[in-house]
Amino acid sequence: MSPAILSSDSIETPAASFPEVHIPREKKAGLRTISLYQLQAGSASERNLLLETCMSDGFFYLDLTHPNFSSLLDVVNATFNCSKELFNYSPEIKGLFDVDKISDLKVNGYKPKGRNVVSNGKDGKNDGFESWVFPRNGIFHLSNEPFPHPPVIAKHLPDISGLIGGLSSAANTILSSLSDTLSLPAGQRLEDFQGLNRPSPDILRVLKYHANSNTDVIPQTPHTDLGSLTFVFSTTPGLQVLPPGVQQTPGASSESDWLYVEPRPGHAIVNIGDCITIMTNGVLKSALHRVGPVTGSAMPERYSMAYLMRPEDETVLRALDSPLIPKSVVVGEDAVTSGTWIRKKFKALRGQKDAGNMDKILTGGRGVLEQSVN
Repeated sequence: MSPAILSSDSIETPAASFPEVHIPREKKAGLRTISLYQLQAGSASERNLLLETCMSDGFFYLDLTHPNFSSLLDVVNATFNCSKELFNYSPEIKGLFDVDKISDLKVNGYKPKGRNVVSNGKDGKNDGFESWVFPRNGIFHLSNEPFPHPPVIAKHLPDISGLIGGLSSAANTILSSLSDTLSLPAGQRLEDFQGLNRPSPDILRVLKYHANSNTDVIPQTPHTDLGSLTFVFSTTPGLQVLPPGVQQTPGASSESDWLYVEPRPGHAIVNIGDCITIMTNGVLKSALHRVGPVTGSAMPERYSMAYLMRPEDETVLRALDSPLIPKSVVVGEDAVTSGTWIRKKFKALRGQKDAGNMDKILTGGRGVLEQSVN
């Protein structure tokens, strides 16, 4: 099933809300829209639409425009303000909170621009963004792991905790709906591996992409997300996806195949990660994505944030027991734990040779970077 193509009239993007960067109509990704309110109300049609979308596309808009979610949108805006203050710290201060030194799972701290590889790392190019990670465990005191952080984060902790709590609840609704429609039994439901009150490697990541006048620059490597669900917010175009059919076929895609996900006020952009793809043996699809400038435009300064949910560290990533999940297809790596997969993925992102096959790890097993997106 392919996603319905959105017309320019169906995407409400007030000119005053975003910078003047226009996506050509033919380059817009036609993502479907799922209503969180309707999912919470138990709408059968909305639950079926969610399943179909996750089986075919792996990306969707999550509609948060119902008044019930106004406070969630308020803390989204407040956290954006926090991130801008964070990135205004001096390099010396930011370096005191180096994410690679604080946690081997990269769940807390600052990453400077240029630390990750771009593409498969063989061309010597590095990324064009800074990021700062907030750990869910540290925010909610769910573990004894240290949570060093600067005063700006301390000042905004109520907003950050409100955002993570609200998105964790939304994720639980999404995972529960998918578990129901996939007929997953108790103990093997997707939400069983993401306890709201148990320690997990979930993070909120805020990012600052640096402006670049080079219209061909790609500041982030094509990749699939390593966890279960990702919620993305941004007010500036730049997120790109490969459409269904193209992303599954090594050697079949090119630069012209990438489509842009246009930001929509009052909506999150949600995508499936590798862990859910492995645990459903490919029934639910993670999708290749990256960030880059809109065709013909320079890369603007761009802020975004992503809440990345991952199964708990010791969760074994293998096919769950459902009549709708095939047993004959092997997706990803058999019997690897969530914690091990996170470590492997970050080694690949950093360009470390001991990661294994970096191409396949970065792309959720597809191995398409060398052949299709150089």
